[in-house]
Amino acid sequence: MSIEFLDLPRYVRLLKNLRAVAFLDPNAEIPLEEIKWLKRRFKYRNVGISESLITALKAEAKELFLRNPFEILKPPLLEIENFLETILEIESKVPAYTVESLILTSCYVNALVVLGRDSFSVLDPFVTWAMRSTAELTETEVKRNLRIIGYAMTDFYNENAGQAYESLKGIAEEILRKEDFSKVREELERLMEKRKKIAQDDGEKRFWRLRQPGGEKERIVIAYLDVMPLISKILIQKNSSRLVNFIAKSTVNLSMALSLIPTFILQLE
Repeated sequence: MSIEFLDLPRYVRLLKNLRAVAFLDPNAEIPLEEIKWLKRRFKYRNVGISESLITALKAEAKELFLRNPFEILKPPLLEIENFLETILEIESKVPAYTVESLILTSCYVNALVVLGRDSFSVLDPFVTWAMRSTAELTETEVKRNLRIIGYAMTDFYNENAGQAYESLKGIAEEILRKEDFSKVREELERLMEKRKKIAQDDGEKRFWRLRQPGGEKERIVIAYLDVMPLISKILIQKNSSRLVNFIAKSTVNLSMALSLIPTFILQLE
């Protein structure tokens, strides 16, 4: 499979300037205060948003993301684009904007920022670990945690994305060889448990300040999201052959799409 960048100059520019990827539920109330805050915070940098999420937004909300600092993200490689399309064609009931947001956040090596707590529930199927907190988040603390979550992505990106790719490729090859399917299930379960442990260890070490008690109602502030449960679900289905063949023939560039996604829920009280 050849390396085919869809727009290499733009991808390189965004890798340098992107500070977060934004997410919101297109069916929830527009989180105006959170959008305004993000625009003030990153006035001179960029914040990404997936193309399918832009498409899903109502006109009023869409207009807010068509100006700086927001940049519409697309898959950087044809291989990633085909991977995404394959997943969505098999699992057509899963909102495209959720899967694409996770995969593109991984490809652009950034953290995801969920705008408003009401938007987080749509991401529940992808939560592998979450931190609940009663800590009060002043603007200073919000900024601090956004910096920390950005470091989290870059610190463990190569390791967890690379390991996921090697495991997935090996599993796909086993399926093609028609090896014991119970073994395949066990390997997928081990992979997801390993990733859950990585997320938990990293999150508890990195966000220890959020363990300090405060006066707020307990809520999820930090989460680590993972597209792997969805991929695993497809691989053990009878109609998985297209994705199995794709992964078996893929290049190491596919690892770009497979990182755990550190996520901050931005809720301005």
